[in-house]
Amino acid sequence: MTDREAGRPRAPREGTGASAPAGSTPRWVTVGLPALALVVAFGVAGVVLADGSPVPGVPTGGVPSMSAPAPPSELEGEWVGKATPTRCAGFDDEACSGTRSITLTVECSGNRCAVTPFAPRYGSPPLQFVDGVHRASGPVPADAAPTCGGAPTSSALWRLELVVRDGRLGGSYQESTVQGFDCGATGVEWQVLFDRE
Repeated sequence: MTDREAGRPRAPREGTGASAPAGSTPRWVTVGLPALALVVAFGVAGVVLADGSPVPGVPTGGVPSMSAPAPPSELEGEWVGKATPTRCAGFDDEACSGTRSITLTVECSGNRCAVTPFAPRYGSPPLQFVDGVHRASGPVPADAAPTCGGAPTSSALWRLELVVRDGRLGGSYQESTVQGFDCGATGVEWQVLFDRE
């Protein structure tokens, strides 16, 4: 086939089964490969999100949400609870078995509250109401952090998510580390129900 005006071969019409002109990229490469890459990317993302890892901005561990923040009077005080592990990654089974006792101290001034888990060395960050859950996070102290090569992991963080239900606090407490050059990431989550002391 030739183009009458130019006297050169015409590009084949779509669907004729004719091959692409020399030097051009076949259509299946320019359309098919990017589509295949998207399918693979969504598949990998689905596997990563389905492995139980926390997703930023979403309450984890089935913590129910609240329609409004709890008043400080319902948060303030000394709290203690028995925690049951619901997720464990990067540790052997023995490190995550059994229950754990968790204590909280919540101190409020006006409408602002701060929480201290366990002891003052964990810090006292503010409790913030985000996506229907009271949240706080801070660094895990060196003496309580997982070790890597015999030294405490500096990336260890704790995270707390709480709701108020019938005069009690319920939610999750998590500790995690990021992957380093020599050590893998770790993550443990406990579900816990707190009562006032």
